[in-house]
Formats: sequence, structure tokens, C-alpha cells
Amino acid sequence: MKTLLVGINAKYYHTNLAIRNIRKFCHPYDIEIFETTINDSTDFMLESVVEKEPDVVGISCYIWNIEIVLNLVENIKKILPKVILVLGGPEASYDVDNLLSKGFVDYIVLGEGEIAFKELLEALEGKRDIKEVAGISYMVDGQIVIQPQKDYVNLNEVPISYEEEEDLSNKLVYYETSRGCPFKCAYCLSSIDNKLRYESLEKVERDLKWFVDKNVKILKLIDRSFNSNRKRAREILNIMKKIGGDTVFHCEVNPELVDEEFIEELKGLEKRIQFEVGVQTTNKNSLKKISRITAVEKALRGIKLLREAGIKLHVDLIAGLPEDSFGTFSKAFDDVYNLKPDEIQLGFLKVLKGTPLMRKVGEFKIVYDSKPPYEVLYTKDISYQELVILKGIAFLLNKYYNSGKFKKTLEYLENKFERPFDFYLEFYKYWKENELLYKNHSLKALYDILYKFSIETLDVDEDLIKDIIKFDFLYFNAAKDLPDCVKEKYEKGQEIFKRYLKDENWLKKNLPQAVGLSSLELSKRVTYEFFKHDVTADFKKENLIIIFLHEEEQTYYTKLIL
Repeated sequence: MKTLLVGINAKYYHTNLAIRNIRKFCHPYDIEIFETTINDSTDFMLESVVEKEPDVVGISCYIWNIEIVLNLVENIKKILPKVILVLGGPEASYDVDNLLSKGFVDYIVLGEGEIAFKELLEALEGKRDIKEVAGISYMVDGQIVIQPQKDYVNLNEVPISYEEEEDLSNKLVYYETSRGCPFKCAYCLSSIDNKLRYESLEKVERDLKWFVDKNVKILKLIDRSFNSNRKRAREILNIMKKIGGDTVFHCEVNPELVDEEFIEELKGLEKRIQFEVGVQTTNKNSLKKISRITAVEKALRGIKLLREAGIKLHVDLIAGLPEDSFGTFSKAFDDVYNLKPDEIQLGFLKVLKGTPLMRKVGEFKIVYDSKPPYEVLYTKDISYQELVILKGIAFLLNKYYNSGKFKKTLEYLENKFERPFDFYLEFYKYWKENELLYKNHSLKALYDILYKFSIETLDVDEDLIKDIIKFDFLYFNAAKDLPDCVKEKYEKGQEIFKRYLKDENWLKKNLPQAVGLSSLELSKRVTYEFFKHDVTADFKKENLIIIFLHEEEQTYYTKLIL
């Protein structure tokens, strides 16, 4: 019996852990996997599946792919009427009646898939009675049969889901050391599974070393809260230190549990670990409504400690939660923004099937889109128009703040406002009034827009803002062609620049990273420009040239006072 497992991922560099785990767990069954993306054509997907002539097709369903999946499986069934179609994943587990009633889905795997799918294959081969298979649903004589999951898989029995010969160098690789979530957030499907299960630390060490030896760039641990078990987190951190390597470990942490002791345990891993932190909101009334027990002050302090320790941080906010108005959310925005994490993800509430929140949409007066990803349209606390504004701010936050390429300019302009949120609100209004939204803009154009916003709406020194933008562009981009707003010629600049670069003693003292580089390397990696202000210090007026040397992971600079 030939089985094909299909993963339709959100992006090309993603990998589907679920279907890979099932394939490895179901060994020695003849199982092949086929991964594609939501950006590929359904014709390509259909052709790829049909030409493999499978007996069983299993597809993992999520909010980003469910509509594509349903179109695909309907057509698979039309072309291969005898094929057994199995759906799994969160978008299938909590929509059984709807999916089975369509007539082309044969089985649905409920929740955790390894044991259920293996036993289903055994039943399809006649090795066990289908009625004995737990964790599946199907239809008999027009009636839906639901056989709930009974047992959890032993995580120690799930092998590494990637192949030894697989090239993972440009992939986002996922791994889990535990399942289950200690929290009960009403909007999240993880809240349904509160039974925490762990892999043995021996297996964790063996697996992490395998990924490091494979030179995986980023390994994303999908454990719901890496540090919920402090002792275990400390032991895994020690494993990471022990095995060495260059792999960066991405983990989700609860910032409330971050204290000086935890920071001490991170020493030595500053460049090899990054954390994702789900703050969502700092509105205590809202947190209470979604059953999220958060000590807000402790959480913010934890983020501050991590930031001061030099740990790369991605912080999540969610707009549209119950009891969260435009005003209270803007305060949460400021609370997080003032801590200056590396990235802030401003997301929007999604009313997911199966979550406790879905059962309370009437109580909270939440109106949401009936199509995936089921995003909130408005609530009794925040209007549609206000959420549209926040979506515009989320766009600007991602383009400007999260890119990391506008740091000095943003810091300078934020100081023109009482609050960071006020700056982004005014910037959004500028984009809206000038019909800049929903259009593609080059990176250089983004600098030009920021410049025009500054001089047209704010009380700024034009020469100074040009210098700050110029510095940001040259520091974070190796390109020599400047944005239009800062293109200026300084006739003597090249002559001065070349003279100093040829002076090895000067280089050793001021830009030692450039010593020994060939002329060709210098021309590729070194840029310079004339400035009227010392933007590296206190913005005082001073004529100078700043020289930038771009390395792979860092930019160095030095200045020549004229």
C-alpha cells in the first residue's frame, strides 16, 4: 500500500514537521512525503500527487492552506476515486462534521497523529478492526463516527524527522522536546492540551547534536514554553553549550519566569539563542477575559533583562482581544516598544475552531471573517476602522522597525512625540493621505518616504535628518547608490577617502578590520559619505567623512574630521 503525505507550507523555506514525524514513526510502511507551498499552483500539486499513484493520501491542514487543501482533495478524488483521503492537523481536527459531509474525505485524524495514522494504515491493510483505531473520525451509512484519542505518543519513540542526506542549509527546521501547554489562553488551540509530555534529555542531546552536525542555521523549538520547567530548561541550555557549533536555537519563553538566575544560565549562548515572547497585551482586564494569568510587570521586567543580556528578542502583540480598546492596546504597544526588542509582531485576533474563545464570541461580541484565517473584523471594544489603522501601523512596524535598517532615524523621530504609538499613528496617516499603502516600495523608496514625512510634517533640521537617514542607509546596506533624498556630491571626498585607505598605519588604528584586504575587496565592502553632523555621537554640527566597512555579520565604521 503506497502512502503519500502532503505538506502545503506557508513559505518555501518552511518544513512540515507533522508529516515528517508520521512518516518516520510509521516505518517500515512505504510512505513518501511531498512538500509544496501555498504559492504554488494547485495544478502543479494535483499533477504531482496523481502521477505518484498513491493508495492513501494524507494532508496536514492549517488556517493558511485549508482552502487549497479542500480544492486539491476534491480533484484528487475525482481523478483517483479509489484513493483513501485522510486529513489531519488543527483545521481538520475541529471541523469534523463539515469536512466529512463533503463526501470526498474518508478519514480525519484527531489531534496527535503518529499512533492514529499508523493504526489507520494497519486497519486499511486488514491487520486490525477500524473500530479499534483511536483518534480518528469517519462516516458509516451517513453517520459520523468519532473515536477519540486515548493515548499520547511516547516522544522518545519519534525519530528525528529529517533525512541524513537532506539539505537543510536554507530551511527553517523545526524540532520539539515536549508537547502540551501549561497555559489556558482562550484564543489558542494549545490551551486544549494541558498534559505536558517530555522527551528524555538523552534524546534531546543526541538530536540537537545531529542538527548542529548538519550545520542547520536556525533550529526552531516548537515547545509551547521553553522555560515553564526551569530545571529542564537549564539542562537543555547546558546541552546547547556542551555541543557547541553555530546553530541558532529559537525558543518560545514565558518572560515572567525570566530572572537574574535565568540570565546567568544564558551566558555563553548570546549569539546562539533567540527568544519569542508572547505578551499579546498588557491590559489586565483583557488578559483575565482570555484566561491568561500574567503578571504584567514581571513579564515586562523579564523582557528588559533579556534585552540587556544581548539576547535577540521577537515579541508578539495581538489586537482585537476582548476588553482591549484602541486606547488600551496603544498603551500595550508603548509598553513593549519602549523595551526595544529586536522585532515586534503586531498580529490580530483569530477565532480558531475548537478554542474556548470561539464559544464566547457572542458574549464578547466578536465579529470575525468566516474564511481562514478567521481574523477579527471588530468587537464591542474596538471598531473595524480602528483595526484598519492598527493594520497599517503593523505594516509600517514590519517595514521600518523590524527590518532594523532605520534605527537612528526612528529613535530621532520618536523623540518628537510623547509616545512611540503617536509617532506610528502620524506616520500611518501620512501614508494613508499620500496613497502609499498597498503598493510595492523599494528599500530606497522607504528611506525617501521617511524623509518626506519628516520635513513635511515635523519640525526637524533638514540637513540633520538627511545625515541621520544617510548614516542608517550606509550602515545597514552595502549599496553605494544612495536614496534620492540624500544624494549629494562632495568633490574632494574620493581623494581624501583613497588617501586614508592607503595609509596602513591609519587603518590599523582606526579601521583594523580593513587591514590586508585587496583593492577589489575594499571596493566591494567599503563605502563612505560626507556628513554635516556627527550622527555617531551627539548630532553636533561638524564636517566629516564616515567610512563604513561591511562584514557578513557586522558593519564597522570610522570618521575623518575635516
